[in-house]
Amino acid sequence: MIRTLALASLLALGPARPSIDDLDAHRTELRSLLDAIRAVESGHDDRAVGDDGQALGPYQIWNGYLTDAQDWCKALVGTHKDCHDRRFSERVMVAYWDRYVPRALADRDHEVLARTHNGGPKGSTKKATVGYWRKVQKHM
Repeated sequence: MIRTLALASLLALGPARPSIDDLDAHRTELRSLLDAIRAVESGHDDRAVGDDGQALGPYQIWNGYLTDAQDWCKALVGTHKDCHDRRFSERVMVAYWDRYVPRALADRDHEVLARTHNGGPKGSTKKATVGYWRKVQKHM
């Protein structure tokens, strides 16, 4: 009975949310992928603005993407304009991946991670993201 209650309590808490240190550890482990995505998204331009001002920074992050990441990782504090900062943007990406494709993040599945960045939570299943992945691969 006590074990059942303890397990129920853990399940009620939901999945563990990443800390800033967790995000930074992933950033280090995914450096080659992040650099390749940055090359494709902005040509390594931290001040890049795209999609009529909706996509900001080296990774061209939209406000909705940022909001999803921050809803998942409460320690990730900043505004959409902060996406011009490479470290902040990378933390946003890792938090987003941790929320939507945690298995791919744990397995370092670069294709799923890149396609999710490009196409949203189900991006890795969309045909439209295959070409994006090929571009990223060329930069790795």
